[in-house]
Amino acid sequence: MRSFIRGATLDAKGAHAEAILEYQEALLQSPSAAIYHAISRDFSRLGKHARAAETAREAVRLDPNNVAYRENLAYVYLNALQTDLATKEFEAIIRLDSNSVSAWYNLARLSQQTRPIRALEIYERILERQGENLDVLFQCAALASMLGRHDDAVTYLRRMTDLDPANRVLQRQLAESYLKAGKQEEARTILERLLELDRNDPETIAALAELLLDQRAYGRATELFEQLLAQGLTSPEVKLRIGVGFFAQSETDTAMAARSRTVLEEVRTELPNDWRAYWYLGLLASHRREDSTATSCFTRVTQLAPWNGDAWWLLGSGYFDRGEYAKVFETMEQARKALPEDARVYLLLGLASSRTGDTTKALEHLERSYKLDPRDLNTLSTLALTYEGLKRYEDCDRIYEEALKLEPNSALLLNNYGYSLADRGVQLDRALEMATKAVDQEPENPSYLDTLGWVYFRLGRYPEAAIYIERAVKGEASAVIHEHLGDVYSKLGKPELAQKHWNLGLEKDPNNASLRAKVERGTL
Repeated sequence: MRSFIRGATLDAKGAHAEAILEYQEALLQSPSAAIYHAISRDFSRLGKHARAAETAREAVRLDPNNVAYRENLAYVYLNALQTDLATKEFEAIIRLDSNSVSAWYNLARLSQQTRPIRALEIYERILERQGENLDVLFQCAALASMLGRHDDAVTYLRRMTDLDPANRVLQRQLAESYLKAGKQEEARTILERLLELDRNDPETIAALAELLLDQRAYGRATELFEQLLAQGLTSPEVKLRIGVGFFAQSETDTAMAARSRTVLEEVRTELPNDWRAYWYLGLLASHRREDSTATSCFTRVTQLAPWNGDAWWLLGSGYFDRGEYAKVFETMEQARKALPEDARVYLLLGLASSRTGDTTKALEHLERSYKLDPRDLNTLSTLALTYEGLKRYEDCDRIYEEALKLEPNSALLLNNYGYSLADRGVQLDRALEMATKAVDQEPENPSYLDTLGWVYFRLGRYPEAAIYIERAVKGEASAVIHEHLGDVYSKLGKPELAQKHWNLGLEKDPNNASLRAKVERGTL
């Protein structure tokens, strides 16, 4: 007893190491849970968590129903970052004393990251036992939102606003939860009310303006954004929201593009290492066909946010559209290092390889893209065309069939598959059905008109073939369309017209041996 008292006295003076020696002396005379508990607390204070846990466990072993001993052991585990063991101790405490509020709180907090549903259940139990509590309700709202239960989050936040109705931050959070729950009108009502209370609150103005944009109330949204700018804002984050708001409106009002660009350029200057301003400036430049500016902006996005697959895609597809295939390869190789599992990277590599005549590489990349995303129609369509070019018709048809199961009414797929069948002279009735559907959807598309005419040609229905291919050739017709029309006229006994269109086709494609032979022969 004297040793224990001396230890307690030393503890009071902060001499924890010396206290441990006295307690250990006491243990030699009379081992008890209380002494192990005291030693554990001192080891914990000295940062010796392993020794603290060892002695705390011994205290619990000797007196397993003592809540204080178990609580000490739980906190020792927490200090040692052994959260699983701490959780077990708090659960044991609750079994011993179901009214232990601290144990319930700790158990809930420990469960939030790994078992959010369990944490939410515990917090609800605390509310049942303790009544309404702002902190607990806040935790419930946050967990509900994380779990995607936005209606539940709204309910918790409403209970919070009942407790603290004058809290503007809380009101704004409630509005945000209403938006996540898809209840725009309820959110708008709250934001309008907040704005009545403070006409100059930038956060409320910005939130309401963005909501109005979603509701296509562009006039009022613009007024609010203008109000924010007139306040002489210094916050680049709010400026960014304004710039993005003007950008959204520019899709229906082209005059807003200039306003968006001005604001976003300010943000870019103030936040030079934030990718978002560069992203929207790149999109604006793309819309104006300012390729150099768009490329510069999207390049910067890929540097600041290499995880942004859309930026890599727009950068690479821009090079592809301009025929800069070497830049496509260079850019997509960088993208592959940053996003090795993004199917679009391999799609662009496949398209560029195809354009440069490397069919083997094109097929390798396209099959990789297909493996990563077997539901992407661009990849499916391009892969089918590649198989067709290699005369792997079984694979070609298989891919087209998969694609049509996903999008049975896709005009592009119907046209391409129909043309493939017609060119091979197989399943012509089905090809006619598909080509007709494609033309019904896009009656002025010259490629689709040509396909339908070519199916009729293969069926031997030459007058009908002429009707559609003549319509196709009225626009900027390709060499293939002119050749098809020449073939039709030849079958209809109009050699002069046939020769005219074969010649026109040869002018567009002077290396076409088939066309040259027809021109020289004067017949099919």
